[in-house]
Amino acid sequence: MTEHIQVIPDKCRACRRCEVACIAAHHGMSFKEAMKHRDELVSRVQVVKAEGFKTTVRCHQCNPAPCVNVCPAGALQQDAEGRIIMRVQYCLACKMCIAACPYGTISMDTIGMPDVDADGGETLAQRSRREVAVRCDMCRAWRMENGKKITACMEACPAHALALVLADGTVVEAPTPVKAVKPASAAPTKAQPATPAE
Repeated sequence: MTEHIQVIPDKCRACRRCEVACIAAHHGMSFKEAMKHRDELVSRVQVVKAEGFKTTVRCHQCNPAPCVNVCPAGALQQDAEGRIIMRVQYCLACKMCIAACPYGTISMDTIGMPDVDADGGETLAQRSRREVAVRCDMCRAWRMENGKKITACMEACPAHALALVLADGTVVEAPTPVKAVKPASAAPTKAQPATPAE
């Protein structure tokens, strides 16, 4: 079994916080910044709503993975443990992996720098902007950089609708956030009546 995310549809509120958290984790942004850019940046998880049904859809970490098998450039690789690795430098943007994915969870995203330089011209990075295929990578780089045990989408889900299933079958749930307890203010004491001076 490969490490993957398990979804509990009955708990999902379709709030889309998982999508925003995914954008933030993969674009080096804060959650607040990602909220502002969620219409132009690609999330690797999508919320799906139908009548009486809400859930999130992401890469199922198939083993063997059809997307890996059809990739003509070897951009998608699967290691001995079943983890799917994307080597964007080899991606041809041919979209064959999108066609092969039985769950429809691979999207195209643009990599490179979106801003122009001070002179108004393009930098080398901007000229080399190109589309590549992206899919849920279980936030491996983000988890390593931030010392996290769970994915960004799990951390952001207020309904705890997501769980991480490890390779050995262990299910890891997001910890319930601890609410800060305000210190109880000292109860006002009644003013004692003044004792008459003798």
